[in-house]
Amino acid sequence: MISFLCLSFLSLDPRRSRSFSCGPPKTSYQMSLRAIQKTIQSYGNINKITSSLKLVSAAKMAKTERLLKDVRPFGYGTLSFYKHYTHINMLDHIENHLIFAITSDRGLCGGIHVAVVKKVKQELDRSDQQFAKVVCVGKKSEELLAKSYKSNILFTVFKIGKNNATFLEASKIFNECNYAEFIACQIFYNRVVTKGTSQVDWISIYNTDFLLTVAHIASLEEVEEETMKSYIEFSTVSLLFFAMVENAFCEHSARMIAMDAASKNVKKLNEKLSLEYNRKRQFKITSDLIDIVSGSQVITEK
Repeated sequence: MISFLCLSFLSLDPRRSRSFSCGPPKTSYQMSLRAIQKTIQSYGNINKITSSLKLVSAAKMAKTERLLKDVRPFGYGTLSFYKHYTHINMLDHIENHLIFAITSDRGLCGGIHVAVVKKVKQELDRSDQQFAKVVCVGKKSEELLAKSYKSNILFTVFKIGKNNATFLEASKIFNECNYAEFIACQIFYNRVVTKGTSQVDWISIYNTDFLLTVAHIASLEEVEEETMKSYIEFSTVSLLFFAMVENAFCEHSARMIAMDAASKNVKKLNEKLSLEYNRKRQFKITSDLIDIVSGSQVITEK
């Protein structure tokens, strides 16, 4: 990535564009002092950009972490309820799931978007999921799926990643899926393992009418059916909201780490090139001094 950015900065020099050749690129030994100086300036500009992105990502990560502390009880509490009262795992027996691919519109955060889409592709490649539908939460998942699985994309949610997700946004996304009849649903997202590392996880959700027929929930006579139906709908949106916030935290963390690594790489390149620039500059000064002394000796002898 850094090499590409460096080349883009250098290509702005018209003198370099006129002298373009298909041969191997020039090394620092073949570059002139002026070219080396411009390259050093380009590295400095890149370092400013990556450092700024790192600080912005760190600030957003801290903000998302505070939100995640409030959201996690809704996610873990709902999962605990389903685990205790349903005892079902029928994903392998239900065809054509509804799949949520949780990503965002922004990149420069390592391979976390690719990891989510890779899991979604594995699910779509199953023989019983050929007509499954995918809701792309974020432009990145649509870009990665559009080439081979365009017919499976139900719709795409844009403007994801700039600000933290809200419960209202998650509710609107899920309401858009009402016209798509489904029994089982999967949410693929990045889950925090340790600070700085994450892995792809998924949450299984089932249709409200289907859950009401499950023996353990149907046996809760003290709870009215309408109340239980409302809770299931609320908990379903809560799980989607939880997955979106958790994924956003992983994204900010990955982007901060990526920008920190990029800044370190640019500094190393800058130091190496600065050393070469000083050597060539000193060699040029020494050569000029030798020429001046040699010329003065010739004049003195005459």
